[in-house]
Amino acid sequence: MNVAIAGRTVPGSGTGPCVDLHMHSTASDGTVAPADVARAVAEAGLVGFSLTDHDTTQGLAEAEAAARALGLRFLPGAELSANEPGRSVHLLAYGFDAADPGLQAFLSRYREDRQRRAREIVERLQAAGARVTWEDVELQAGAAAPTRAHVGRAVVACGAVADINEAFRRYLSRGRPAFVGKEPTPPKIVFDCVHAAGGVVCLAHPGRAHGEDDVRRWASQGLDGVEVVHPANPPAVQSRMNALAGELGLLRCGGSDWHGPDAGRRGVPGWAHVPLRWLEEIGRRSSRKADRQPA
Repeated sequence: MNVAIAGRTVPGSGTGPCVDLHMHSTASDGTVAPADVARAVAEAGLVGFSLTDHDTTQGLAEAEAAARALGLRFLPGAELSANEPGRSVHLLAYGFDAADPGLQAFLSRYREDRQRRAREIVERLQAAGARVTWEDVELQAGAAAPTRAHVGRAVVACGAVADINEAFRRYLSRGRPAFVGKEPTPPKIVFDCVHAAGGVVCLAHPGRAHGEDDVRRWASQGLDGVEVVHPANPPAVQSRMNALAGELGLLRCGGSDWHGPDAGRRGVPGWAHVPLRWLEEIGRRSSRKADRQPA
């Protein structure tokens, strides 16, 4: 069944219980604490969610505890950074063992690289005339590893630009003066690491930069699924990815990519109307099944 939502047709969605499988907190570049993400999910009338912070599992325990208290289904997740020459590849990992030593070593290297990258971005911003300091970025990031979003907020706070969108347009996007790439991490390395930790991997927001040929190639290397529904996926992309998932036997996922009510992002919790069965299918294929709602 296809359902029209906010002018879009969401493949595979129905009118039953819904979840959100793409959400961020202050453990990375979101603006609310992990427990508050769970509360927002409950307030939106959803039955479950996955917290998918960038390159970290630090918020999962707090989010899971809040989900249990609220009677929500919860699936551990993370949005992991891979890349190929000239482009980033974001991958949503689900159902892994967050305590897996290999996964945590992998994430530790990510964190170190984020520190290196953010410091170099600040240096380039200063060279470009933006009066932003490393301390400004640390203030925005708090305990989280710094992301470009944190740097962008620091650039706004120091008055160099009007908003974070301008910060990215002028300085932080690929090809702009302060863009700095991450260390080379081919997608297959992420697939292998997450699989070793018992999880599965889905391609995030393919509507931004990735097409069917990419999905087919990565599926042959171990990709488990695709994010069918995302604010960046227009209806044609949703339809193509939904059909391709069926053809290749891939998992489907989707979500709002919510970063908080004041993060300037499209989408709100539950915007995507992702059916509960997608979460359940991910759980069946991974080692960590989503919590069942208490009777």
